[in-house]
Amino acid sequence: MERTYRPMPYSHKSSAPHCKVALIFIMSGKDTQAVVELLPSLKEELGQSAHGVSDENLVKFLNWKPSVDRAAGRYKSHVKWRKENPFAFETRPLRAGDDAELKRVLESDTLVAPDDLVDKEGSPVMLGRLRHNDMTDGRTVEDVCRMIIYTIDRVLERETAQIHGITVFHDLTGITTKNVDKKIPKLLLGAIIGHFPIRVKAVYILNAPTFFRVIYSMIQYMMPKKLRSRINFISDITDVYKVIDQDQLLEEHGGKRKHNSAEWVAAQIKRETDGTMVSLKECLVSSI
Repeated sequence: MERTYRPMPYSHKSSAPHCKVALIFIMSGKDTQAVVELLPSLKEELGQSAHGVSDENLVKFLNWKPSVDRAAGRYKSHVKWRKENPFAFETRPLRAGDDAELKRVLESDTLVAPDDLVDKEGSPVMLGRLRHNDMTDGRTVEDVCRMIIYTIDRVLERETAQIHGITVFHDLTGITTKNVDKKIPKLLLGAIIGHFPIRVKAVYILNAPTFFRVIYSMIQYMMPKKLRSRINFISDITDVYKVIDQDQLLEEHGGKRKHNSAEWVAAQIKRETDGTMVSLKECLVSSI
């Protein structure tokens, strides 16, 4: 399958979802047709568990792996994990407009994914700044994981993320022990690995303190070897510039970008209410 990117002028002021993007992803007609042709077989394989699930969500699994068996296996694993871990989507709706705590944690700038922030190959970028994750302010481990899952759910609406994966840039400058809880990566890795139609293309961790490296040494073997090989500890921001155009980054990282998390969250709440959001939440509706 051949996919190409058409670059568009970048504007660091862009914030509206899905309309002002740095790249337009073009999937050839042949590739689109190939995925469309797999959909009926995937639906047949999934049977009743896919009843009522939109094609847009099923395509996420086919774009993750263009194989009916692999896509169906990941979908079933996702549903099974959801049933066993209702905290993510079910106990409280994973909707910022219906959950004040989710909205608050999303607005804390711990993890952001501006709609037009991409790496040099066009893959969406998620940017973490753990110094904003204050575990003493009342948020729980589940609250933080729900915030991350919500952000991943939004990024997975983008076809580029489904096919080419996500690049993660974590800036650990200024973090202290109050910003971390080792239960967060354990719960989050258990959620994502093997259960979501997600590809992690690369992870760049900037300025990790010694205590964080100790935590990483304890949880790294929860990750597949392939994922571990894609994690890069760096101490110089210029290493990030090799992967992401400097101008695309936040001002604090030497770029030109300004990002307002409250505005981003407000835009997502609008999409929750106007029906334009395509969330993985619906993948369990017909199975409960």
